[in-house]
Amino acid sequence: MDKYLIALRRKTLLLLFILFSGIPLQAQSNFDAYVITSAPVNDKVMGTMFVTLVDTNQVEFIEIKLGINEGIFNLFDYSFVYDQTTSLPTGCTWNRVGTKLNLSLGEFDYSDVLFGSVRVKSNGVWSDAFAFVTN
Repeated sequence: MDKYLIALRRKTLLLLFILFSGIPLQAQSNFDAYVITSAPVNDKVMGTMFVTLVDTNQVEFIEIKLGINEGIFNLFDYSFVYDQTTSLPTGCTWNRVGTKLNLSLGEFDYSDVLFGSVRVKSNGVWSDAFAFVTN
């Protein structure tokens, strides 16, 4: 029994070492994002996107897409120039505090499920899309 416990303890320690040794087991994005909507009025909602960036150096654009089906972004599709608060689409506003962005997306059709995608362009290169589903 003691030999079994010693072997189990060694395997557990090895597993913990592998998991926490800094070896990336999955790719991480350089930001986090989610969207909230107001209560529907006449099947329309106001949407707000919240994006938290890890690093704001050399950020040029933030691309936001929303749709009612995966891969079909029929509700909102726009690339914001980073830190530009003028010349935005109707109903859109941009507010940044540090690395946190609050983007009012204006009004769009209500859907009980939203599929979203966010990408960041830095140094001329687009990040992988951060995709999410919300309801």
